Amino acid sequence: MTSDFEPYQERPQPSSGDWRREIVWGPREVIIGLALGAVALLLIPTIAIVVAAILGIDASETKQGEQVALVASLPFELMLLVIALALTVGSRGAKLRALGFRRLPLNLFWVTPAIVVGAFMAVEVYAVIADAIGGSNLLPKSNLNEDILNQTSFIVLAGVLALVLAPLVEETFFRGFLFGGLTRRFSLFTAALISGFLFSLAHGQPTTLIPFTLVGMLFAAGYAYTGSIWTTVSAHFIFNLISFIATLANR
Repeated sequence: MTSDFEPYQERPQPSSGDWRREIVWGPREVIIGLALGAVALLLIPTIAIVVAAILGIDASETKQGEQVALVASLPFELMLLVIALALTVGSRGAKLRALGFRRLPLNLFWVTPAIVVGAFMAVEVYAVIADAIGGSNLLPKSNLNEDILNQTSFIVLAGVLALVLAPLVEETFFRGFLFGGLTRRFSLFTAALISGFLFSLAHGQPTTLIPFTLVGMLFAAGYAYTGSIWTTVSAHFIFNLISFIATLANR
């Protein structure tokens, strides 16, 4: 005799790997986004000239030019955010969840500190090898010069950029948008490698290409594992916070 009632089975919970199902954009939007990002990058000198004129700064001088570049990076970060949102939420009707803005499960909170430790290890290993091969010429340089670090207003601005805008904007653009879109065509490893390399290029220093590519790949791996962009936003924040405090302590 058979029963009309089947035993109750608990509905399986969605895994962190399900995050890719919500991505409705691909390499085409990624290429458009990179082109628009390049245009935004080319606009920085123009923005810097305008900023210098407003502040009465001689941008031709190296030290003051770096101050202007710091100020000009603010609209550039905002442009990257607008580009990512426009090509996903705007043109494709994606939800913010598709960019990774979903709750991070409590049992995966350990991923964030693991990424931070891995990122610093990657940077330190590179620094040791680079120093042994080519000395200080291969080591990344800080974007904060003494003039910036001696002025409270510029320190505050640098803090806002490093601790607020960079973690939120760069993770949305490079991990949520670029990495996410690339996974529609490539494997997770290839997508992480490409987005990590582009992430390193955006920092504008040849000496950061290798270490920041590795850091970007670690961030992508953390995002892929948890399915939440908050994993890498928080890791990016902690990484920049430690670096920022170290820079201030050594001025």
